[in-house]
Amino acid sequence: MNLGIFTIFRVGACLQAIAVAALVLPFSASADTSSQIKSSAPIKSFRLPSFDKAGFRTSFMRADEAVIVSNTQIDAKNMNFTMFTSDGSGRIDCILLSPSATAYTDKQIVTGNQSVRFMRDDVEVTGEQWTYFHQEKRVLIKNNAHVTFRDELKDLIK
Repeated sequence: MNLGIFTIFRVGACLQAIAVAALVLPFSASADTSSQIKSSAPIKSFRLPSFDKAGFRTSFMRADEAVIVSNTQIDAKNMNFTMFTSDGSGRIDCILLSPSATAYTDKQIVTGNQSVRFMRDDVEVTGEQWTYFHQEKRVLIKNNAHVTFRDELKDLIK
């Protein structure tokens, strides 16, 4: 299925965690902006795990390289964002992959112009020029969206 513009509303806890990961960084918008945090050299093998209050892993963001552009912007190369189920079992809920992504912590947005691949047990979505809006729990794919459903569609649209 090729959809010019594809939007996933309420895709579940997986994509919510993208912005959550950005918010837990010490470089968030609530941080003191009087002293800018920047890194001209990329951080190799960037890793950012997130945990709930009980100590269970909720997400894990990896990138081959990441650059802290400012207090509110992080650029990542070869990003792999994994979200785990909320039951504490450590089971993977979904994965978001992109060769290039930028997190804007002040706007709670993660975006990329290159390809994106969103994978869950019941659906896989690929495309280009994408944005994840945390406030709305929405992913927008502007170009070459392809959706593969791996489940019955009987209750998908109500």
